[in-house]
Amino acid sequence: MSATLLIGYDVERIPGRVPGEKWVGEPVPENATDLFLDNVLRIHREVGVPATIFILGCKIERHLAQLEACLASGLFEIAQHTQDHFPLKTVLEESPYNVYLPGLPFGRIEEQLARPVELLGRHLGVRCRGVTTPYSYYRGLADRPDILEIVARHGMSYVRSYGRNSRDYFPLGWDVKPSWYARQGFPEMLEIPMQGWIDAQWRREHGWRNWAPYHEYLEGQVEAVAGGGWCWSHCQHDWTSVFYDERLTWTRKFLEYAANRLSVMTHYDFYQQMHGSRERAVANQP
Repeated sequence: MSATLLIGYDVERIPGRVPGEKWVGEPVPENATDLFLDNVLRIHREVGVPATIFILGCKIERHLAQLEACLASGLFEIAQHTQDHFPLKTVLEESPYNVYLPGLPFGRIEEQLARPVELLGRHLGVRCRGVTTPYSYYRGLADRPDILEIVARHGMSYVRSYGRNSRDYFPLGWDVKPSWYARQGFPEMLEIPMQGWIDAQWRREHGWRNWAPYHEYLEGQVEAVAGGGWCWSHCQHDWTSVFYDERLTWTRKFLEYAANRLSVMTHYDFYQQMHGSRERAVANQP
């Protein structure tokens, strides 16, 4: 497998709830998603690289025109980030913040995964191929085959849920690679982990205005991927992207830097590549 970058934009801004202004420490633009979707389409057209938009189901109808424009460009896959951005599993951080987020009761999870699938199909004609889970978890959904069953039953092929280390915090190490959920009984379901720091946590710890140091960190990630021949699913959010950078100037710089060093593709295209490689390997066995 060649060194690969999968760009995943979590589109999740819900004024008054996501992200919590208390957690951020200052106000977040209420129109962050509008700003983001307009500008992300522009910069991806300029650079010419693809990405995946993981959108909350509760935001799909509000942003239909912008999502349609992204699809028409041919550069974006649109998948889901659940319906309302509640944790599917409990998060118990061993960190300076000691965050505790209880997971949803199991009876509420089906709707959170099913509703966005229905909305994407009805309004955009999109077959939802994957989901990125709110907050991400240590070991992803490896210990929750009951949730994987719901994901598979609603026609999805991959999950992006493994983003935390054994302290249920960040960063996740490069030893965690994309893997199949075969042991859990879902051999066609791929976990695509998010190594390193998610953008929101890195910038919270180092300062929301410090774009230049964050860009240097991302450049280092790119070089690590290029040197190791790995796959990296980079996590970036709508509200973080426009926070002190409404035109996405720094995001564009990152895209330009990465495009010269890595193969950039959508998450579902990567899934198809992995699936094809596995089938060829099986076919070539004596």
